[in-house]
Amino acid sequence: MNPCIIMGRIGVKYMIQKVKGVVADIDHTLTMKGGSLPEKTMEAFEILHQKGVLIGLATGREVKEKLKQQGKEWGLSFEFDFVVGMNGGMVYDKNHDRFETMDVLSYDEMFRIMTALYPLVKKYQIAVNAEGGDNYCAMNIGPALIASSKRRGINYIDTTGDIKAFCQNPAYKIIFRLHPDYQEELYQVFSEELNDDYQMIETYPGSVEVMKKGINKANGIQTYASWNDITMDEIICFGDSENDLFMLQEAGLGVCVLDGSDECKKIADDITELPCEEGGVGDYLLKHIIPLMN
Repeated sequence: MNPCIIMGRIGVKYMIQKVKGVVADIDHTLTMKGGSLPEKTMEAFEILHQKGVLIGLATGREVKEKLKQQGKEWGLSFEFDFVVGMNGGMVYDKNHDRFETMDVLSYDEMFRIMTALYPLVKKYQIAVNAEGGDNYCAMNIGPALIASSKRRGINYIDTTGDIKAFCQNPAYKIIFRLHPDYQEELYQVFSEELNDDYQMIETYPGSVEVMKKGINKANGIQTYASWNDITMDEIICFGDSENDLFMLQEAGLGVCVLDGSDECKKIADDITELPCEEGGVGDYLLKHIIPLMN
């Protein structure tokens, strides 16, 4: 097959030998939080599916049954071929019924993280919750966590002020939801006390996650690709924020949505012409990728 030569909207040509996979972040890339899939994106995904292109999700969410069935939930005629969850720490291959997951944070690891960052949690009343491993403990439950609870159908356990109770069950990561003005201070304390063993990742302004080092979406996608005898050069990735940077760098074509972060736009090969809510991903595929495919 002849390579696809793509003239990006920023005036640069990109070449991808053959499109075998398309993967996208969910929140603020495919949809707004809790939103439906835009019509343009549904149309593009249906066409790609018919052409035999593998379509996947790369998200910070834990891979559970609901996420595996996200395609039908959005009204697609198929389920996604793969899901990379926990920012690369989980990889699910539907077609081969294969699943790989990272290690959880132990009680001692969670306690160390929370002890280091708790003074700021208390000072700024930062909403915190454990994620994954069936740990639903949280502190300073406010609007953001209440909205998350409703979207996901879970009830958080209020452990405000009690670090030991918060860490009672292992989890995959810890999420801090705070005013963006306090984020730099949180990063500074993290860098001084925890940076050697853990990573802090921004998923969108005012939401950062702490998890073990060495985990990123690119590694998760590469794991899936190796299972299916394809390479990153044959995959197009879409994202919007810091936790998408590695996969945009490693993909054959990395595309940031129009309303993505400035850092993400700098790293990306190209930028969509429409924002997330208007179907930026689908619009890009319909205009720049699908017409070039044989």
